[in-house]
Amino acid sequence: MEKDRLIITLLMFTVLVSLEFGILTEVVWHGWGGFGDPSLIYTETGENRITFLIFFIPVSSIVLYLIRIIRLVIKKINNMKEILCCDFICALYCIVIAIGIWLIGYIGLIDFNPFFSMGRRVTAFLIDHFNWMTYPPAG
Repeated sequence: MEKDRLIITLLMFTVLVSLEFGILTEVVWHGWGGFGDPSLIYTETGENRITFLIFFIPVSSIVLYLIRIIRLVIKKINNMKEILCCDFICALYCIVIAIGIWLIGYIGLIDFNPFFSMGRRVTAFLIDHFNWMTYPPAG
């Protein structure tokens, strides 16, 4: 049972970090106008929504980790420190894996990470559909 939970944790955190990288990449690059065109800027509503979008995955992961700590404390598990340490190391390991996958895609060796692509596409859709960006004022 412990091995299954470890594998699920590894997969879940790798997917979440890949989604977060997709969101961050699209937020940074979406308004770039290329060479010669003016770059778009975020509206006030867009800044608020993008801030929520960026911080949703990390904050929800921390909340889930705190819920896990509370459940282990309530159950009074003897090896609670070992379990929590293993979960924390697993989460850090997944962040390193996701960074490695992102870097491999960035340098062009393998350019297929469906969760990274999904994060970028959903973020681009939200930005375009809800008009979170506009041209800067002239002057």
